[in-house]
Amino acid sequence: MTTIVLVRHAATTWSGARYCGRADPPLSAAGRRGAKALAEDLAPSLPAGLRIVSSPSRRATQTAAAIARRLPDPPAIELDERWLETDVGLAEGLTFDEVAERFPALADALAGGTASIDWPGGETAADLASRIRGAWAAVLATGRPTLVVSHAGAVRIAIALATGRRPDDVPFPDVATWSRHEVAAAGASVTT
Repeated sequence: MTTIVLVRHAATTWSGARYCGRADPPLSAAGRRGAKALAEDLAPSLPAGLRIVSSPSRRATQTAAAIARRLPDPPAIELDERWLETDVGLAEGLTFDEVAERFPALADALAGGTASIDWPGGETAADLASRIRGAWAAVLATGRPTLVVSHAGAVRIAIALATGRRPDDVPFPDVATWSRHEVAAAGASVTT
């Protein structure tokens, strides 16, 4: 069994206000406080020999660094582009109301909590799922306890992979939250 901890980055000024895929805003002041609180809560329970893998976005690496600073022997943070957030294409930087005005069908799918979104001018659901399956397999292949700091879409799919659920059955994780999974070599969680 291997411990995998999945973390959604802390808040930016866009969190909950604008769709943010590949844009790279830093953590907001509230996000920095949230990352610190998350790190203080999480670090004492992390296993020895932990790897930290992060999306290369600033919001993820800043959250990963806050956690690493709380560890007695902080590992280097490994960047993996497969853990980037979904490329939301033409929705980048838009509010929900702006998306609803320009892309009504997309807004309906988002409001319904659908995970399988083909973003206009961006990434397809199939491409995102394939990318996260590859990233998940790479994490499991090491056999080492790993903490992954990523984004809502990516973490949602990873939780689905860890628990054997469909991504649509996994709620979007809030900012600065985490879930722990004890994963067998086959990839399904035994406990969370």
